[in-house]
Amino acid sequence: MARATGMVLGWVLAWLGMVPAWGEDAARFELLSRLARDPSPAVRVEALRGLARIPTAESAATALGVLELPMDATLDYALWLTLNDLAEPWIRAVESGVWRAEGKEAQLAFALGALRPEQVGRVLGTVLGERALPRDGSGPWIEAIGAAGAPEHLERLLRQAREGGFDEAATVRALRALGEAARLRDRKPRGDGSAVGTFLRSRSGAVRMEAVRLAGQWKAIGDALPVLLNEVAGRAGAPAEERAAAFDALRAIGGEAVVRALRDWSVSSADPSVRRLAATTLVAVDGVGGMPAVLAVAGTIGDEGEAVEFWRAVLATRGAGMALREALEGQRLPAVVARAGLRVAREGGRDDLELVAELARAGGLATDTEAMTGELLKEWAARAEAEGDPHRGEWVYRRPELACVTCHAIGGVGGKVGPDMTSIGASAPLDYLVESLLLPHAKIKEGYHSVIVETREGEEVTGTVARETPEELFLRNAAGQEVSIAKGSIVRREMGRLSLMPGGLLEPLSEQERLDLYAFLGRLGKPGDFDASRGGVARRWRVANVVHTDLQNNQGDWYWRRPLDDRRWATVDSLVRGDVPERALEEATRAQAWTSKVAVVLATEIELAVEGGVSFRWVPEEAELWVGGKRLDAGPVAEARIAAGRHRVIVKLDPRRVPERVRLEAEGAVFVVE
Repeated sequence: MARATGMVLGWVLAWLGMVPAWGEDAARFELLSRLARDPSPAVRVEALRGLARIPTAESAATALGVLELPMDATLDYALWLTLNDLAEPWIRAVESGVWRAEGKEAQLAFALGALRPEQVGRVLGTVLGERALPRDGSGPWIEAIGAAGAPEHLERLLRQAREGGFDEAATVRALRALGEAARLRDRKPRGDGSAVGTFLRSRSGAVRMEAVRLAGQWKAIGDALPVLLNEVAGRAGAPAEERAAAFDALRAIGGEAVVRALRDWSVSSADPSVRRLAATTLVAVDGVGGMPAVLAVAGTIGDEGEAVEFWRAVLATRGAGMALREALEGQRLPAVVARAGLRVAREGGRDDLELVAELARAGGLATDTEAMTGELLKEWAARAEAEGDPHRGEWVYRRPELACVTCHAIGGVGGKVGPDMTSIGASAPLDYLVESLLLPHAKIKEGYHSVIVETREGEEVTGTVARETPEELFLRNAAGQEVSIAKGSIVRREMGRLSLMPGGLLEPLSEQERLDLYAFLGRLGKPGDFDASRGGVARRWRVANVVHTDLQNNQGDWYWRRPLDDRRWATVDSLVRGDVPERALEEATRAQAWTSKVAVVLATEIELAVEGGVSFRWVPEEAELWVGGKRLDAGPVAEARIAAGRHRVIVKLDPRRVPERVRLEAEGAVFVVE
């Protein structure tokens, strides 16, 4: 009854809001103020939209008061629209002191999120005054300053961080906000940028990492450049992620000192990863002058995966393809390196046939693709049906060097660069699938055309559009990574003519491996072992060992506390039928000797919209099943009442008896596959 009454009131208010002449503003305001606190969300939504038609500071203040009541997505949006409409009278009230933020921090945070950047800047100048921000960074201030603050606001933020006025987490946020101000708005504090050196020397890895990124955004960092060169990029034992970020920053900074250091590292560093980073960065800052270092380093790479990443970094620089083609004349490359180069030269919508030919010559490889007529494609498809083994083909599909899983999803697990493969075998003829693999540029599915972006810094990025905002473009590249590009830095954006999937991807496979792969794809979505459309089974797992030293350090239950993206976890996806086979478990836990293990743990997550009963079924039944820190009854079936929200689920195995397969099903909850 109450719900029906609320709906009727909502309809009445909506009708009244369409009649501008209804009543006096004062009477309307009094009624809408009362209804803005009505128990019915529908009534509150219409009251908010009615308040937007009375452009006063009082209307804005009343609208913000709705935040004191339960909110939902519809109310959030209605309030956002209303604050947009009432922005100017509310800002004038803030500037005059009529509306004060004390005790209304949540209202202020919402309002700042609803305003345009230039309006946020006006509010900041009034509300902040001369007071310091909270040491723990609470409130909307840090991000608001980064999003809309003037140089003087950015300078205050930098000064407080530099003088130790924030704790570690807030310092990281402050540096990130300063970096975003530079990247998206080209706004920086006054000065030569050398202040970043203070943070580059921080004992906190998180602070150093954000400082490195900030150095790259500012570019001009004065006396801090030697610190970045010698104490971060060139420091022996620097964390890999921090070092990679440092080389990205050096790429943005450039200059003679950077070029000299890069040339030296590309030759003299004892760390192969540093030599690779130095050579690829040298191409970005020195163009053709960096190609001798690139070829010298390329000749030392023995792993095809490392070679692929190396060539991707080289060819991400505008004009690098032509420079590489010229530098390769008369040179030789190891076949594994040349093959990786061929893959990268063909992927991401690139169409440099001369570079492909030169790489093939340098590595002694063939490049001619067999002319694939319709009859030949049908012949391959028929052979795959007769001779291919889809179970073996699934393992070919999972090979990291092919990157099928990186780009495509099956049953919700995998990448989003290319089309979903869950039911591809049931919906497409096998000869079409064969053609898509051998000639990926022949037919590109709608929505998966590549976009080529060139930035003013000389970077060339190719990918499919993941999303975009007024300030940023997000592309998914051929490696499955989401890359953010500030729109203000884009000098060229055009549609690519080719698929992101490279031609020649199957060249390293034997004929039988190709037939097996075709057979696997042709069975996807059909009843049986390759139907991933059935829900209720865990498909993405994190796997790790618990070892004796964990117990000695009282860390035997670390797997409950560490985030699932922690490096100690290995990601393992189930087979299409939902099983994690023994082979995958062994590969994921190979790092530790068996004698040191006390348990093998598999972690996944479930989610419930509301509290309810969940029924679990698992294999092997002797495995321990834990949900949210509580062990369930012995298997293979158990039930539990679980609160709404997301919960970690652990399957614990005896390392001395690793089963042939692990499988977990749940009824009443949804498995998280992110």
